[in-house]
Amino acid sequence: MNLQHIKNTSSKINNAVTYTIIPMGTVALADLLIREGYETMIIHTGIEQICNRNFNLEDLIKNYDPLMVGIDLHWYVHSYDAIRISSLIKRLSNAFVVLGGFTASYFAEEILSNFKSIDAVICGDAELPLLKLLKCKDGEDLREVPNLVYRNAESLKRSKDRYVANSSDLNRLNFSNLHLLSNFDEYIRNISQFGDLDPFKDKAKLKTQGWLCLGRGCSVNCSYCGGGKDAFQLLTGRREPVFRAKERVLAELARFEEMKISCVYMDFDPFPEKRDYYHDLFDMIRREKIDISAQFLLWSLSDRNFLRDFNRTFNPLYSTLTLSPESGSEYIRKLNKGFYYSNSELLRWLENIKREMIPIQLYFTSGLSWETVSHFEETIKLAKRMVEEYPVVSISCNPIELEPASPRFLSPKKYGISLKTRKFIDFYNVFKGLAEGLPVHSQLGYETNYLSEPLIIELSQQFREIMSSAQYKKWEKFFFESNL
Repeated sequence: MNLQHIKNTSSKINNAVTYTIIPMGTVALADLLIREGYETMIIHTGIEQICNRNFNLEDLIKNYDPLMVGIDLHWYVHSYDAIRISSLIKRLSNAFVVLGGFTASYFAEEILSNFKSIDAVICGDAELPLLKLLKCKDGEDLREVPNLVYRNAESLKRSKDRYVANSSDLNRLNFSNLHLLSNFDEYIRNISQFGDLDPFKDKAKLKTQGWLCLGRGCSVNCSYCGGGKDAFQLLTGRREPVFRAKERVLAELARFEEMKISCVYMDFDPFPEKRDYYHDLFDMIRREKIDISAQFLLWSLSDRNFLRDFNRTFNPLYSTLTLSPESGSEYIRKLNKGFYYSNSELLRWLENIKREMIPIQLYFTSGLSWETVSHFEETIKLAKRMVEEYPVVSISCNPIELEPASPRFLSPKKYGISLKTRKFIDFYNVFKGLAEGLPVHSQLGYETNYLSEPLIIELSQQFREIMSSAQYKKWEKFFFESNL
């Protein structure tokens, strides 16, 4: 039996293929199926387009004639492409088409009710369900597949059993077998931490990046996040975060180094007040003498011991710490973020960052619940001070996205917003319009009680212009003083 995973990434904005990071579980799923005897491959349509401008998905489907195709629909920005690709597959083959990922999980019944090109959706963790689904295609009953919503004649069915991967399950997975991805070397070279692919081959890309799975889940709820504690419970049944064994993580880091990956991305920090796991892991990395850079996304502030530990563990070439204060207003930050810290605490932390000489990336946003223009002025004031006084290598601000299953999406009135995008078909139509160059009814899918959608977008643009000028002046001053 043959299973083909297709990453849907063909929507283009400004000549760049957008948000094309493969969910980490995709590689682990493909590796698991290979070990279970199923012929499996991963196709990333965005990478294929960059490697070959004449790439044709129709030819690929005809050549392989797969029996089953999995399409990831984790991020809602792929709503249109996932359906478009599934329709193409159904037209050219008899493959069984299954979706997975958070967006597919949330909208499973609506998707199956409206799009006949989708045969089933795996809701939540997919490791055991996908294996059982493949066996069911050999004659067993789909009711035996956990986490499955599927079409039975003209009605929809949901299996009774639920599967939630525990630490032991995650430890049996291999997230580093990128060789299963067609043209993986281009993927690790062209992908950026922002999730976009740069299509211009003449730009030298020395940095290669991999993604390290440390665990799953979250311990808090940020107002805007579709991957918080309650969202995980709703979509996957997971009640608490789980960590992978440090020995398994270390082994994958070693494999990344062998694959000439120069920097790993770590985005799992569910208990900031207790980071013993990372201190132990960093110590193991040093003892094994693994020479690699890291971009660590902190979910809250750290103490200085963590900074020192990070600094002496990873190669400094591409290493950075990333933090998302979101707002310069303490009031707005406290109302929206699961992990709160004051501006004075944030600035003291930046002083330690400065002393340890660690590059820092900062993320702010506009459109938060209860935010006003006055609150956003506080954001600009704080961010400008950070750029001027601290080792900030990048600072950005974009309008907050409307994520399915986030608290704001589930309870818009409670969080002071009005939804313009409520159903899957709304997301589908927005990204269909963007792909076809047509006007869309809403880019953000919401407005707040205090800020209209155009104003939310304008505020982020103002932020970027002001910070760009501040960074230019900072470096201009630095070079002038260096030449004295």
